[in-house]
Amino acid sequence: MTSSTLTSIITLSLSTISATAADSMIDKITDSEIKYGLEALTTWRSEYIYRGFKLADKSMEFQLAGQASLSDSETIDFGFYFDTATGDADFTETAAFIDFSKNIGDLTYTANLTLRDYANSSFKSGADIGGSVNWIYNDTFDFTAQLSYDTGASGAYAEFKASAYKELSESSYLLFSSGLGLTASYYDSNGLHQLFAKLEYTYNISDNVSISPFLAANIGIDKEAQDSINAGIYFAVSF
Repeated sequence: MTSSTLTSIITLSLSTISATAADSMIDKITDSEIKYGLEALTTWRSEYIYRGFKLADKSMEFQLAGQASLSDSETIDFGFYFDTATGDADFTETAAFIDFSKNIGDLTYTANLTLRDYANSSFKSGADIGGSVNWIYNDTFDFTAQLSYDTGASGAYAEFKASAYKELSESSYLLFSSGLGLTASYYDSNGLHQLFAKLEYTYNISDNVSISPFLAANIGIDKEAQDSINAGIYFAVSF
């Protein structure tokens, strides 16, 4: 969101928008014209930071997501997830999402809708509506710009991110991403909001099982944003 979101190694462009195990989708070849994939994901975080805001000290997330390939250039991603604090707090987050993506040359355009329900949180329940553009520079680097409007926050959040992919072996790779977040009336935050970076290592235990430890850092620019260094791990099983 998750997202904070959801972010399948169908192409390198999709993997760099959401190349974490949390968001990866592996196509399952079938006899039908539509290819599809399903993934079950469990995530543990030492600190749940979403868009520069701290939602929980420690949390566990459980997600079931799918992807349908409508054509060589169009896909739909959908899923549900539940996030809960594992410390003393009673924070919970329940969400459902659907994304539509279209590839045109080196660009991937995505429109997304996420519905979230929070309990015992400073964040308010509502719909997050937005879109993003991802540009593949080469096999190693890509760049993403996204903009979302959150009805719970009654404000907007924008993000500019660069990602670098490095294959270590046939079964493992590194993904590093960093970027800048901006806000407009987003929970009392306006303007330049945060700087962030994340390093992930993914090891594919098999064709269908992967594990991804990560280390993340946030530097708050706005007074509402959180400074944080946190870690976690993803465990994903695809079908």
